[in-house]
Amino acid sequence: MNRIFLPIEIKVREFHSKLLFSLFAAEQGFETVLGGQIELIERMPRLGRGIYIDKSTSILKSEWFRTCRALGNQVAAWDEEGLLYMNDEVYHTTRMHDEAFRLTDLFFAWGPHQVRTVLTRYPETTDRVVPVGNPRMDLLRPEIRGYCDARVADLRRKYGRMLLINTNFPLHNFAKGRAATANIFDSYPLKNKAELLKVWYTFQQRGYDGFREAAAAMHARFPKHTIVIRPAPSEDIRPWQRLFEGKPRGVVSKEGNVVEWIRAADALVQFNCTTAIEAFLLDVPSIAYHCVQSELFDARLAIACSTEAFTLEALLAEVQRVVAAADAGCPPERHWSKDRALIEDHLSALEGATACERILEEIRRRHFVERPYTLPRVPIVKRIWRAWLRVVRRPDPADICFYREKFPSLTVEEARSVTADFVRATGRFRGVRIMSAGRNLVRIRPA
Repeated sequence: MNRIFLPIEIKVREFHSKLLFSLFAAEQGFETVLGGQIELIERMPRLGRGIYIDKSTSILKSEWFRTCRALGNQVAAWDEEGLLYMNDEVYHTTRMHDEAFRLTDLFFAWGPHQVRTVLTRYPETTDRVVPVGNPRMDLLRPEIRGYCDARVADLRRKYGRMLLINTNFPLHNFAKGRAATANIFDSYPLKNKAELLKVWYTFQQRGYDGFREAAAAMHARFPKHTIVIRPAPSEDIRPWQRLFEGKPRGVVSKEGNVVEWIRAADALVQFNCTTAIEAFLLDVPSIAYHCVQSELFDARLAIACSTEAFTLEALLAEVQRVVAAADAGCPPERHWSKDRALIEDHLSALEGATACERILEEIRRRHFVERPYTLPRVPIVKRIWRAWLRVVRRPDPADICFYREKFPSLTVEEARSVTADFVRATGRFRGVRIMSAGRNLVRIRPA
C-alpha cells in the first residue's frame, strides 16, 4: 500500500510540516494526497485506497473512521494538540474517544510521555502506539529550518526588529463566541465539568487581560521594536487588532507559519503555548509570562523551555535583558541542562532520523494489506436526495467564515513554491512531482 491521505485542518499550523512529510514519503515511493480535510473527505471515494492519517482521535472522528475503513483504507492518526495537556484524565476525555481510537491501525505519539498517557487507558495497544515525534518539530531542525530563510528576511525588512507575543486564550476569546465554546465541551464526559470550565474560563480570562496589559506596556517600553501579536488559530483576532488600532509598530497577524515569525523575532513571550518549545529548539529566547498561575493549567514543558516572569515589571525587565544581549551580539542562552530529560521525554526525533522518516518506517514495517470495500452502495434516489439537500441547506455563514480562516486555500503553485524552498534548504526532494487532486488538494508523488 503506497498511497497516503493527509488532511489539513489549520493551514498555518500544519501545511509546511505535512508538505515536508509528503516529500519524505515521495522519496520512499509513496504518493500523498494533501489538502483541506473537508475537501479530502468529500473526494476520498474517488481517490483509491491508502492510509489515511488524521490529526486526532477525538469524539468527532468515529463516524468518519468507520466510513474510511469501509472504503478499504487503513486509518492512522497523530494528535496535533497532543504535546501540551493538563493531565491524563482531561487528555483522554477531550482528545481521545474510545471508538475512534480503536478504529485506528497506528497512533503516532509525540514522545514517550504521550505514549504512557495513551496506554493508561488502552494498555492492550502497545504494539500500535509508537513514540516517533511529529513532523512539525522536523521544521525546527538545523538541516531543515533554512526553508523559510527568505520569509524571515522579508519579515525583518518589513517590520524591523520584532518582539513576538503568542497568545493562547481560545476558551475565553474563541472566534465563534463563548456559547460555541460551551457547545464543544457539552460533548465531553468530563468529571465536574461545570466547575472545571468555570475555573478554566476564569484562568484564561485573567491571562487574556494580563497579556493585553503586557502588550501595551511592551509597545510603550520598546520603541525600537515592532510588537507582533499572533493569536492562537481558533482565537478571535479582532480584540487584539483593536488593542493596536492606530498605533505604529503594533502588528496582529495569523498569517504564515509561526516558525518564520519566531526566527525573525528577538524574543517570544507566551502563555502555556507550544511555541515555547519551538522557540527553544530554534534558539530564540522564550519568556513564560505568569500573569496568572495554576498547578492544573500551567504547562510544565512550555515552562521548562522558557525563562519565567511573574509580574509585569519582571516581564519587561526580562525582555530588556534579552534585547540588550541581542544588541551586544550575544548568542541566546539554551538551558539544555535545565530540564533536558523532561524535553526528551515529551519529544522524540530531536536528533537522528526525523519524525517524518520514523513515521514512514512504521508504516512500511506493518506491511498493511488492502481492506475490502464494504461500504453499502447508496441507491441513486438517495444520492439525488443528498445532492439536493446540499444545495438547499445553506451552511451557517459563520461556519464558512471560520473554516476559511483556518484553511483559506491550497494551490499546486503554492505547494511547488514551498517545495522549492525545502529543496534549497536540504538539497533533497528534487524531481518530486506535484499536481492537482481536486479543489484545495494536491497529489505529491515520486518522479
